[in-house]
Amino acid sequence: MLELLVVSDGKKTYLAQTNSIQDIDAYSARDRERPMRDAKVGMLPPKLAQIIVNLAKHHEDINPQSEHHLLDPFCGTGVLVQEALLMGYFVHGTDIDQRMIDYTQGNINWLAEKYDYPGTLLSLRQGDATNKQWIEANILESVACETYLGQPLSTLPPSDQLSKIMTEVNSLHHKFLENIGKQIKPGTKLCLAVPTWRGHREFLHLKVLDYLSDLGYTRLEFKHVENKDLIYHRDNQVVGRELLVLEKR
Repeated sequence: MLELLVVSDGKKTYLAQTNSIQDIDAYSARDRERPMRDAKVGMLPPKLAQIIVNLAKHHEDINPQSEHHLLDPFCGTGVLVQEALLMGYFVHGTDIDQRMIDYTQGNINWLAEKYDYPGTLLSLRQGDATNKQWIEANILESVACETYLGQPLSTLPPSDQLSKIMTEVNSLHHKFLENIGKQIKPGTKLCLAVPTWRGHREFLHLKVLDYLSDLGYTRLEFKHVENKDLIYHRDNQVVGRELLVLEKR
């Protein structure tokens, strides 16, 4: 069966062929059927995890014969780790909470029973991303993760309370970027899902985003997408995720 798409745009006509379709059931299973879950640490959708991994890709294509090493320094329950394994990466994971390391291992054990994935899980270790020394830092091509999103909020708090939350979360991100930046090699790509807060009129961002150059990073720009478009959020959600794509200088 072959599906062709014809799209007319003024004087131009585009002909496209459908090469693949989403397996919605598989996404749902990897999201909801994993044995180890914890809503308190956030629920990263597998599809968003795939996007984060793809945006952190150092090369256009992953050669199955090469060892493309990826680190998730905030691995949580392992959603991004599982998606990276399914995509063929050599994966390293760390988290400040040993319980999350155990959860990730349990979920990867479950994944191995369901999928013959091409990637390799090389390490899972407990560690604080603000001071962790990663022994594999010099071989990493990619760093991909959802960072700490801060206190869950169902409504926008008073400005002084929100300012305190943002200051604490910003400090953690500054320390993390400073720490890992001293260890990874130039050219390493990072894609981080960092928190952004929906204010009364606009999204509020981490202040450290204004000092990325001082920390040794280049924020990568996209031809058809602006930074303001790289925000993942649901209606009435106070804390969203902003995708930050960087390269270590």
